[in-house]
Amino acid sequence: MRYRNHTASAVLLAVGLLITTATTGAHAETIMGETNLQTSGEFRTGLGAAPVQTLFELFTDLTTTALLLGSIEASTDSKHPAAFVEYVRPMGERSRLIAHFNITSYEKTYIYTNSGEEAARINDDFYTFMLGAKHHYLRTGSFALYLDAMAGFSMLHSTSDNDELETDGSFLLAFQVTPLGMRIGRTVAIDLALGLGYKGLLTFGVGYEF
Repeated sequence: MRYRNHTASAVLLAVGLLITTATTGAHAETIMGETNLQTSGEFRTGLGAAPVQTLFELFTDLTTTALLLGSIEASTDSKHPAAFVEYVRPMGERSRLIAHFNITSYEKTYIYTNSGEEAARINDDFYTFMLGAKHHYLRTGSFALYLDAMAGFSMLHSTSDNDELETDGSFLLAFQVTPLGMRIGRTVAIDLALGLGYKGLLTFGVGYEF
């Protein structure tokens, strides 16, 4: 009877020690993980295709043609993807703060409808700055799925060979909503995302986490 009592006591003691050890280890790991997150960050750079600025340019072209009663039409010669840089700062296990900057430009020619002669050449440059937050659906050692949302402003600066069409600069409300993003890699990683806004409909980037 005493033997059974001692055995039961030993088992209970062993279970208690295991639970205590596991709890202490998990707590220590959580603290270390939070400390690492608080002292780390990530720099990213990349390109965004089909940003909202493209729609803005289309709207401007249609408006200009309508106001001038069709006497002038716009022809976009070239458009560039949004080239961006970002700083991402961890704010918890799954949350991040984002500081974002990008630049994109459009070159177009206005042509007289009747004669086909060139009326003016315009270059529109958009400088966009946004702040936002990111949340990870899933994050493992070398793979992550996330969503993010950002808001800020975009400065439009237009230069032209026609002084009447040149502007000093105007400010637009900027935004980006990304319902699905993917990060593949550890310290150096590839980033792919689908979204809508001033960053782009489809973005590709490279990140360095430290």
